[in-house]
Amino acid sequence: MKSLHDYIAERNSNYSFRIKVAKQNPNDIIIMEQIKNALDAYELVDITAPKSMPVQEHREFPKWGPCECWQFEATVAYPTTQVQIAQLLKERAGIPAEWVCVYGKQQADDNDAFEAYGKDHEGSLLLDGELKAAPGGQDLVADKRKDSLLRELEQQSPMKEAHETPLSDPKQGVKKTAPAHTTNQLPQGVKSPVGSQQNKLPSVKGRK
Repeated sequence: MKSLHDYIAERNSNYSFRIKVAKQNPNDIIIMEQIKNALDAYELVDITAPKSMPVQEHREFPKWGPCECWQFEATVAYPTTQVQIAQLLKERAGIPAEWVCVYGKQQADDNDAFEAYGKDHEGSLLLDGELKAAPGGQDLVADKRKDSLLRELEQQSPMKEAHETPLSDPKQGVKKTAPAHTTNQLPQGVKSPVGSQQNKLPSVKGRK
């Protein structure tokens, strides 16, 4: 159970979000006033001026193709989530759900960092030189790991133990195992399917 101190600390915390809007320019006075009024439901603390993004395909709005997009940040005092903020903008600011995307501030910063790293990086991130420097790391991935895993499975296979028959070697004084036989190793073509076995006729002695 939370203490009174925890409740007070949470109450004094602010919650920041990065909001992206497509097709509706938040720089329009009416639209921005609608957004501010909607966010006041969670006690709006601060909101930045909308920044116009380049006209291109945005990952948040894949169905629209190259389109206009604006981005701004908002901070509220009341605890809430990005889903609730998006729903609030839809219901109270009149922005269609497919035209708005909301991120938590920390998540948005992480996305930008990963995207910036990807632009200057070629190939798989798993092949990064820093990962190669880990001792024994390459033995746990790719073909090396596959070969060692197959060997481990072969050694632990219960079917192998079930089909092996121990034999003694008088010369070596150790036990060996005989390989299991398959149906392909059985003699073929040594018995004709017709006439190889004669049906036994019942005795007729004593019958009249």
